[in-house]
Amino acid sequence: MTHAETRCVGKRRPLEILSPAEVQRLHEASLKILAEVGCTYHSQAALDVLAEHGAQVDRETTVAKLPPELVQQALTTLPRSFVLGGRTPEYDLPLDGEHAYLTADGCAVLVREADGTVRASRKADIADAARLVQRLPNISATSAIVSAQDYPEQTRVLHEFDACLRNAEKHSIVVSMKDAREARWLIEMATAVAGGSRELAARPPFSVILCTVSPLHQERFGMDLAFALGQAGIPFLLYPMPILGATAPVTPAGTAVVEAAEVLATVTAVQLACPGAKIIHAGGPTALDMRTGSYFAAVPESILLRAVQTQMAAFYGMPTCLGYGGTNAKEPGAQAAWENALTLAVGMLAGADFAFGCGLLDGSQIFAPEQLVIDDEVFGIVTRLLRGVGTGPEQLAVDLIKQMGFDGHYLFNDHTRAHVRELWQSRLGGGGTYAAWQARGAPSTTQQARAAVDDLLAAPATEFPADLGRELDRIISSAEAG
Repeated sequence: MTHAETRCVGKRRPLEILSPAEVQRLHEASLKILAEVGCTYHSQAALDVLAEHGAQVDRETTVAKLPPELVQQALTTLPRSFVLGGRTPEYDLPLDGEHAYLTADGCAVLVREADGTVRASRKADIADAARLVQRLPNISATSAIVSAQDYPEQTRVLHEFDACLRNAEKHSIVVSMKDAREARWLIEMATAVAGGSRELAARPPFSVILCTVSPLHQERFGMDLAFALGQAGIPFLLYPMPILGATAPVTPAGTAVVEAAEVLATVTAVQLACPGAKIIHAGGPTALDMRTGSYFAAVPESILLRAVQTQMAAFYGMPTCLGYGGTNAKEPGAQAAWENALTLAVGMLAGADFAFGCGLLDGSQIFAPEQLVIDDEVFGIVTRLLRGVGTGPEQLAVDLIKQMGFDGHYLFNDHTRAHVRELWQSRLGGGGTYAAWQARGAPSTTQQARAAVDDLLAAPATEFPADLGRELDRIISSAEAG
């Protein structure tokens, strides 16, 4: 059985925060903003493409105003379904609306040790995180969950990708790529893994998170990078991060308009330049704590906006990824649990293909291995919710109920034995009696998660082909020399 088969949840009836009429209203509002206000593109290549296709471009201000028909044209070439490749085919992830995935995120800069102390991150931490992701059944892709701060900045992203590849067979999400120069080296590494350029485009072993800058800005390097990725067949997660009351209106609907306009502005430029480029509608709308100025990623308004974002992605015909992590909790515990569980459940029930952000604390600044294990457990519950309730003859069990009548001994029936393993089973929860829990030393959930981390890291490392390792070393050395 492949990993994707374990993540299949079937066709869903998505939770709708907005009615179809409200989705249309939001879309029309974003088109109005793009046509009358426009978007700033700090990229001459992007401005050239837009001007060539009829956008009103001001070269001095770098603002482009997009006619609605140009946006609609660009939406027609978006692919709804494609594959995120694993290092091995067993871990390929089809984005087809019938699978649900949880993935790691980065780049945190701190690591929480078992005793609660926090220190700066390094490449070995990325390797450990990738080993954990490889062995956790509900997490489908790895990432440079922390920054490799023990390597020079000019090649750091290559070392981060290298650590993911060598320690996990699962897809890798690259977070800290800055420009097309880094993309060239990463694409060379990925081509070596995939076995050629054609294979790379069919099963890309990495994808990239690209952010817009709210309100209504596109980065120069980001747009140029998007073009390079689109031409190579590498998917990217388009990730606006508007902040209610700071870089977007304080009303959730107003923030949704800003986010939608930024997504459409990027999609339009990229699809006009590279029709069929693989773009995933991501995003992390957040709120500002007006009392302290803190960044809040898991307040109710942000959770609702992620669900709205999923509806808008479906409207555009795009796969969806939610940035669900970023809990403000400073340690694994109740706050991290409720924030992550609520955000995951609402966003995935709304129809998202996957979510990323597991294992992170303090607004995504701290990586805690225990939290990675806890988030894996939470997503097991969410996955079961997504699969819903079957109503076929075997599930309704009418003949069995008639046979049993008033006899309540279902426990020993063949039907129970045939289906009992379909029930969700806790790996961290407090099963058993209070006395039994005390006899085990009354471990907290965090302590149980830490024990799981230690067991997983004690297991033998994933095998990595020696010849591929030498090729990755050569590419990184060339990048460092150049």
